[in-house]
Amino acid sequence: MQMEQSLFKSASTIINGKLQRLLNNDFSFHEEPIKLLTPQPAKQRLSFLNKTISNGLRVLIQLMPVNNDGYPVNVRGTVKKLDSKRYLIQNQNVSYVVNFNQIRYIANF
Repeated sequence: MQMEQSLFKSASTIINGKLQRLLNNDFSFHEEPIKLLTPQPAKQRLSFLNKTISNGLRVLIQLMPVNNDGYPVNVRGTVKKLDSKRYLIQNQNVSYVVNFNQIRYIANF
C-alpha cells in the first residue's frame, strides 16, 4: 500500500512539474517588448488574408490593440472569416476575434 502511494505521489509530482513548465513557457509574458513589424498596405493584407483563408495556411500575424492601453501581439495560427469585418485567428492555445484594422502584418511561415 505504501509503495502504491509513493508511486502515485511520484507520478503526480512529475505531471505537476511538466504542467508548470508548459504553462511557464506558453503563457509567460516576456519583459522585452514585441518589435513592431513594418505595416503592410491594406490591399496587401487583404490579399494575404484571402489566400490564407482559401488555402488553410498557417500564418504569423501581428495584431494591434483596440485601444492604447494594450500592446501588440504576434500570433501564429490559421484564419477564418467571420463576417465582412471580423476574422477568427486560432492557434493551439488561444483564439482571437479581430477586426481587419487590427491586423498590422501577415506572413506565411
